[in-house]
Amino acid sequence: MSALTPSPRAAVTTIFLLNGALLGTWGARIPAIQDGLDTGPGGIAVALAALAAGALIAMPTAGRLVSGHGSATVVRIAVAVLGLGLVAPAVMPSVGLLAASTFVLGLANGALDVSMNVQGVEVERRARRAIFSSMHAAFSAGGLVGAGIAALAAATDVGATANFLVVGLAAAAVGEWVSRSLVADSQPAPEAAHASPAGTTSGRWKLGGLAFCCLFAEGAAMDWSAVHLRAIGAGAAVAALAYAAYSIAMASGRLTGDRLSERLGPVTLARRGGLLAGLAMTTSLVVGDPAVGLLAYILLGAGLSVITPMVFRAAATGGDAGPALAAVTTTGYLGLLAGPPIIGAVASVTSVPTSLVLVIVAAACVVVGAGALAPPSGRVAAAPLSTTSTPEAA
Repeated sequence: MSALTPSPRAAVTTIFLLNGALLGTWGARIPAIQDGLDTGPGGIAVALAALAAGALIAMPTAGRLVSGHGSATVVRIAVAVLGLGLVAPAVMPSVGLLAASTFVLGLANGALDVSMNVQGVEVERRARRAIFSSMHAAFSAGGLVGAGIAALAAATDVGATANFLVVGLAAAAVGEWVSRSLVADSQPAPEAAHASPAGTTSGRWKLGGLAFCCLFAEGAAMDWSAVHLRAIGAGAAVAALAYAAYSIAMASGRLTGDRLSERLGPVTLARRGGLLAGLAMTTSLVVGDPAVGLLAYILLGAGLSVITPMVFRAAATGGDAGPALAAVTTTGYLGLLAGPPIIGAVASVTSVPTSLVLVIVAAACVVVGAGALAPPSGRVAAAPLSTTSTPEAA
């Protein structure tokens, strides 16, 4: 392998990083897009709904494409479309065209989400050790990097179009380069499906439910953490720190997730993570202090951080990984989308702190449902392994 060619692990980790950076860039410049179109929150809501719809439509289709053409091929196309398509929202002259452009971004992101996770599990299988959580840490880090670059661009009066163009072209170019090092999907033995948590329809539904609950809580933290802290008396600066602190804890937790899953097993680790998240949020709501609330979001991020990677790993282990993972990610993504508006609806008739009891309920469901991560035989594997490992995959 050439010194200029990344290893498969470095390649797929870079893809996760690029995905996070592109989404972080988009999210951070939404106010600039809104100002450019002179539209209100309703116009942005339409664009965000179109992005979500594109992702939900793409995920099942991506699963079938991965089965037919391999995850490496789908990753290569999806990251290019996502990168090159990023500039389109910044130059759209109307809300309708903005929604059309974000729908395309959603299609690309949904396809990339499924295919890069299948590729990540395949690289982990060849490495013969747990490394998948670190890839999700790269996604979280990429989101922070993208948002940071966008914030710097906004502070120096660099427009969204130039910001999107530079980041999008760079991501597409890097994605094309590293995609050459991605590996072909292996064909597990027929009996592998029977030892997989996703080997049955029931198993896929259970994993999907676990993903839904975890991502429901993540979506609530994403959109309501700052509002929550303001509601219990925090100043604007402290409230603004809530999601940043949560995100950093999420990325840090994923860096340690692989070692913890090897040591504890996925079922025990998911239960402890859900318990930590639930207790943190319960303490915050009972005490009602801004400092305790900020700490609670740090612990919430740490507790939830390791669960989604383990769910996706379990979904892509054994059998036909593409459709299985697509089913689980689609259900999980519904939780991410449903969390913020459901929290908002409950808050409108009660209060923001009261509505966040639903996060505690979601965490409790994670604790109860963590057994879905165990194979039907009851064996708990830290990582899906193959007898055909290659040195390059490590």
